[in-house]
Amino acid sequence: MGAFWSQLLPPRPAFTEANIPALDGRVFIVTGGNAGIGLELVKMLYARGGCTVYIASRSPTRIAAAIADLKSTVDPNKARPTELKSIVVDFGDLTTISKAVSEFLKQESRLDVLWNNAGRMQAPPGSTTAQGYEAHMGTNCLGPHLFTKLLLPLLLKTAKIAPSSSVRVINTSSQIVDTTAPPGGLAITHQKPGKHILDKNLSYAESKTGNWFLASELDKRTRGDGLVCVVQNPGNLATKGWDPVSLLGKLMIAPFLYDAKMGAYTELWAGLCEEVTTQDGGKYGVPWGRWHPSPRKDILESLQSEEEGGTGLAAAFWLWCEEQTAPYAL
Repeated sequence: MGAFWSQLLPPRPAFTEANIPALDGRVFIVTGGNAGIGLELVKMLYARGGCTVYIASRSPTRIAAAIADLKSTVDPNKARPTELKSIVVDFGDLTTISKAVSEFLKQESRLDVLWNNAGRMQAPPGSTTAQGYEAHMGTNCLGPHLFTKLLLPLLLKTAKIAPSSSVRVINTSSQIVDTTAPPGGLAITHQKPGKHILDKNLSYAESKTGNWFLASELDKRTRGDGLVCVVQNPGNLATKGWDPVSLLGKLMIAPFLYDAKMGAYTELWAGLCEEVTTQDGGKYGVPWGRWHPSPRKDILESLQSEEEGGTGLAAAFWLWCEEQTAPYAL
């Protein structure tokens, strides 16, 4: 219970705008960077200056509006100009992802940090993606998995020339993993067409466990190449994601909701703090920038292979994601 309350009532952030290192020449992608936590993160990077930040979202209009607002309201470091660019992609439609990555690769020869921040919560029961996957799992796991996979060669190329442990993939989870995810974290059988569960909180929790599984499995495959892959729960934040929640639910959670900027501190720490290294690969960060003090034992067992004494569920989930996205990776 201590870990539960420490995420609801986190200590002060130790890594903020004041701690951001020089970003000169670095390239970042923030998915969902046009609103909420993502927008707050982009603001911090833009103000620091010297880098190129791509906002990835499905709405070109909303990206343009976010960029215009940033340029009119945020005072950037004029000595180190920041470029703000867009990537139009819909993580709920796998057919859009390869094209989006191709457009990015035409423009850039490096990628330093990929923040997989975008996600969907509180989707109505029965909601699906364009390809018929349960909405949370498809949008929060399959889309970002394919996006990351197609960007991976450039991330690994950058890791060869960048400072040690500075090239990273940051996935986004939620405290709901601790409270609501089923035994082991998720059930792959729930993801098959016609087998979707109709509990939106449970399906969301499974997708957020999936984000941890994918970070852990990516770490196992790339740590030796210098890539840092972690997952983080940015915190309970007052964003539009809570709009579909019942009035009673909103009243209960209201005392524990924080400004989106606080969640951006968690993501900023995971992506830029020099104390986070490849040795932390696969770990789970919590608000406002520290490691989870006591993750669920059953989920830790899922992260381990059978040879390591675990269940191998995370590896099986990775394989399932690979199989589902393979037709769209061309």
